[in-house]
Amino acid sequence: MAQLIHTPYGQEHPYEQLPEERYPRRPLAGERFTVGLVSRPPGAVTQVTLHSEIDGMAQPTVSALHITDWQPQLEEGVGAEFLERVVRVEQDVWQAELVAPPVSQRLTYWAEADGVTTERFTLRGEIWQTGGGFSQGADGVMHVSRTATASAAPERAPRLEWLHDGQRARRVRLTFDAGPDERFFGLGERFNALDQRGSIIDIRVYEQYKNHGRRTYMPVPFLLSSAGYGLWVDSTRWMQFDLAASAPDVWTLEADLGEDEALRLVWFHGDDPFDIVGQFTRRTGPAALPPQWAFGLWMSGNEWNSQARVMQEVAASLEHDIQPSVLVIEAWSDETTFYIWNDAQYSARPGDQPLRYNDFTFPAEGKWSDPKGMVDWLHAHDVKLLLWQIPVMKAAEGAHPQHDADRAHFEAAGFGVREPDGSLHLVRPFWFRGGYIWDVTNPQERDWWLGKRAYLLDELGIDGFKTDGGEHLWGEQVRFHDGRSGAEVWNDYPRLYTQAYYDFANRHREAITFSRAGYTGSQRGPLHWAGDENSNWGAFRRSILAGLSAGISGVPFWGWDLGGFSGEIPSAELYLRGAAMAAFCPLMQYHSEYNAHREPCHDRTPWNIQTRTGDDRVIPIFRKFVQLRQRLMPYIWREAQYSAASGQPMMRALRLTHPQAADTDYLFGHDLLVSPVIEPDVQTWRVSLPEGTWHNLWTREPIAGGQSVEVPAPLDQIPVFVRAESALEDLL
Repeated sequence: MAQLIHTPYGQEHPYEQLPEERYPRRPLAGERFTVGLVSRPPGAVTQVTLHSEIDGMAQPTVSALHITDWQPQLEEGVGAEFLERVVRVEQDVWQAELVAPPVSQRLTYWAEADGVTTERFTLRGEIWQTGGGFSQGADGVMHVSRTATASAAPERAPRLEWLHDGQRARRVRLTFDAGPDERFFGLGERFNALDQRGSIIDIRVYEQYKNHGRRTYMPVPFLLSSAGYGLWVDSTRWMQFDLAASAPDVWTLEADLGEDEALRLVWFHGDDPFDIVGQFTRRTGPAALPPQWAFGLWMSGNEWNSQARVMQEVAASLEHDIQPSVLVIEAWSDETTFYIWNDAQYSARPGDQPLRYNDFTFPAEGKWSDPKGMVDWLHAHDVKLLLWQIPVMKAAEGAHPQHDADRAHFEAAGFGVREPDGSLHLVRPFWFRGGYIWDVTNPQERDWWLGKRAYLLDELGIDGFKTDGGEHLWGEQVRFHDGRSGAEVWNDYPRLYTQAYYDFANRHREAITFSRAGYTGSQRGPLHWAGDENSNWGAFRRSILAGLSAGISGVPFWGWDLGGFSGEIPSAELYLRGAAMAAFCPLMQYHSEYNAHREPCHDRTPWNIQTRTGDDRVIPIFRKFVQLRQRLMPYIWREAQYSAASGQPMMRALRLTHPQAADTDYLFGHDLLVSPVIEPDVQTWRVSLPEGTWHNLWTREPIAGGQSVEVPAPLDQIPVFVRAESALEDLL
């Protein structure tokens, strides 16, 4: 039988639309919109007719057009995976146009095709209307409300508009004056630019696999202006900043609203931009200080899925006199429960009961023959261990007694994020599709979930978790245990998830989490990294911008996969330029994507890069940068303590105080000026120095600031300058 499908919001993908959706999803009153439909199987339907009525009054029918070359509207450089999934579905695509009704009126429409009829869909007309008011207290908080009237205009008073349907306002638009030379920074971890003037940036947690564009794992609604102010929008809902992109003399904020139809803005002021950042970070923090061992070298690779392989790679590092500090194992678990070691033998327990280490037998021929012995061996060699996690109960592909018991208990206990009808919400994105999302707002569920993992800390002595993912939530109307909707939680979820792991782990021992996604306040549960990226020069530059933007947005302890994570290995030059920059970064780590044990190996270890590229300089130069970082550790630790106490970033974008600087130049702490080499085939590099006296790190040569200088940049050096009269000279 033929199917005729129309879903106005589709899967609620934040950026991309299925052919059966409405576009735009929520049109304004009087605006023409497209009703998309699909029919299956292909050829089963020959004509589609759209019927509609406004407040019960029938409207003319519309014949839908058969679209033979449908293509989704995608942001440049992203969405290829989405496109591939959509276009390969065997179906016919149809489109018809309607007009949204006047404000306060209701449009109902439905489609009919060869005897098949869809359900009826409704929407109300919405318009933008001025009005409302605001009040601002001495604490810098501005309350914006549709019903309020401001008795006196506060500083930087916005012009207000409200999007409403005659019953309530669901969104507010605030328009502020923008100076001709005003620059805008922050808004989370941003890969597209450092200065966002001329950009339209939304605040929405999203997992973009590489080529991030304006999308991000970690948005933060904190805007830092060169005009001497910072603005934090105290909301977890969707919002968007138009930073002099649509009009050169204004910037606008659009923000979704709750039932109270109000918005809370918090202003910060000062002459020093980093002090403004610190005010914001302390207000939403504080930033938790990681242990000192977290600032050493990190190593990992998705291929390292056995005890023998892990110990082999760590031993190789030690043999090359490259001392690692942290090892991350991703492929350690059975890939179903995510808390049981792969190949472990055991008897399944009831789902409400945790397993302990003694419940497992680890066969000698298994992938992990002695996890406790491995952890002890790592600790004896001064290497800490983190294990990979995900906040999803996976939909198992086959029988798995322990997972089946856990899932049955999960369902019977009423755990999980729920649809409005009370059914369990299923993951919609491609990664872990069909799984259940862990509802971290439910204390009982939180304790049950984490209790399954307690033996890893208590009995094996691991040192934390790589808390990956957290971007799985798309549903606006789904419900959480604490009563909030998806629209209220989808941005805050990765922070809630990683914070729960961080607090849990630190109740057992000194531990850390390592996360790619987050939101306002994520600095309370460090550390963070930039997520998935290619091994090319453009990705290198974008990763630096991401780290600088993250620091401006209150996340001081950040790193990236040096040299890139995905695809073909980097050249020796790119790898070493990345290693040089990472040596002067809060977190220095390498990682590589899963390679399915194909040859040649894609590991980003220096020995594999040297072998693959045939460049014998890789290991000695990499070792040189790691050992230099070790000599700098007293300075790095002092600056880390300062960042945690002050809320100011460890990587300080130089353009905030020195507009002539390159976007990718920064101060690492107070006294090291770092200018990464982000282009291939160069032997010298030009750097714009701020006022004062600086010393070339490598030659100790004093250089007067306030000028642009060109310095040698051989492969074993990165342009770094030491502020005169600093205490660093004793360490180098």
